Formats: sequence, C-alpha cells, structure tokens
Amino acid sequence: MKFINSLYIFVVVCGAAIMSLSLVSGHGFMIEPKSRQFVCNSNPSNSIWWPENGDGIVDAGCKAAFKYVKARGGNAQYQFTQANEYSVNIPQYANGYSALTAAVPQYLCSANADGTGNFGDKTGMSAGVPSLVGGAWTVGTTYQVASTSVTSKTVNFTFCATATHSPSFWEIYITNPGVNVDTTNLTWNHVSLVQSFGNIVPVTGSWTGCPATKAYIFTVTLPTRFAKSTIISRWQRDDPVGECFINCCDILFTV
Repeated sequence: MKFINSLYIFVVVCGAAIMSLSLVSGHGFMIEPKSRQFVCNSNPSNSIWWPENGDGIVDAGCKAAFKYVKARGGNAQYQFTQANEYSVNIPQYANGYSALTAAVPQYLCSANADGTGNFGDKTGMSAGVPSLVGGAWTVGTTYQVASTSVTSKTVNFTFCATATHSPSFWEIYITNPGVNVDTTNLTWNHVSLVQSFGNIVPVTGSWTGCPATKAYIFTVTLPTRFAKSTIISRWQRDDPVGECFINCCDILFTV
C-alpha cells in the first residue's frame, strides 16, 4: 500500500510538471468565459493521471472526454496537458469562412484535432461527445441579467496568452437557440457569428489560472441564452502558416 501511494504521488507530481511545462511553451486559452479545457484543468479534484482509466476525474464532462479519447486508442491526457494548443493551420484563412469550415469540418471544440495531425487527439472536448458516455458539460461561466426580457449583455473576454502573436484577428460565435450542447456534435450550422475583431494588443498582468503575464482582453455583446449554450472563439494569426486557435466555452444566462 505504501508503494502504491508513493507511486500515485510520483505520477501526480510528474504529471503536474509536464502540464506546467506544456502551458509555458504553447499559445493560450480562454479563461473568461472559461474554456472547456480550463474548466477541467482548474478543478483540483480532477486527476487525469490516476487511475489510468480516467475514473479519478470528478467532472462528468471532463471524465467523458477522457474516456472517449481513451476508447479511440488516443492519448487521453493530451487534451488536458495541451490546453493552450487547440489549434489548426489555415494557410488560406484570407478566403474567409469557407477556409475555416474546410479546415475544421468537424470536432469544432477540438479544432478538428482527431489524432491524425500534429495536435494529438482532442476529440473528447467536442460538443455532443460526452453524452455518448454519460457525461454533461459543466457551465463554466454564468451571466446574470435583470429579466428574461433582456436580449443581450456586454461581457469581458480574457484569453490567457502563453505566447502572443501579431497581427491576428478574432471571431466569436455562439450556438443558436434550441441547440442542446450536451447531445449535439456541433457543426458550423449550429452556431452564429456574434462579433469579430481585428488585431488586439495584449496587456500585461496576472489572472487566476493563467500561467502567463500576457492576455488579450476585449468585450463582446452576447445575445442572451437561458439554456446552456456554447461560445466558440477563434484567434487567427495573420501569417503564412495561418495558425488558428479555437476554444469552446459553456455559458448560461440567469435572472
């Protein structure tokens, strides 16, 4: 028993070190509203390293995401340790929406990282996947409004930038009314563009859960959704490679 406990501590400590190193070397993730991977990683009760089958993860959606990738034969921890590397290359990004949908035809919340490319298998984080194995996405951020007659609210967005890039641009999407984000594997037909931004200058500071000293901060006017909804953020680099970072954030408006 003493050996098993020591082994568990060793695995957890090494895992934490690997995760910390990965986050320092990557590019970033949304912390406000909370991205799915941030929700999973910021819960100290979620153990992605032991037991190896993912049963140490207490969050239902995160556990389901782990088990889904595990069942596919992929590295189930990768979608957690690479929280800031939900990315896809879109060299033809200047072609607009058609280039985006061609590069990410499925697994929107995973930036189409299905294990066949350079970014591992992060398919467990895609909307609709947890319902297949009994999970449900945790609402990471709740917004309060005065009444159900309120149609929109302007809120802050904070993207923890473990590496900054300029020039770049941003797009914010939200699921359409009536879309059940726990049972729907999202496609671009399920979401609508809310707002877009040109190049944003990063600011220096410190933010809870952000291992970096830089962040992109901006405001977005969201349409109210009084059922669980998913925001998709796109941060697109303006460079020959066309590196694009996609995050999903589960939100809810309440009165």
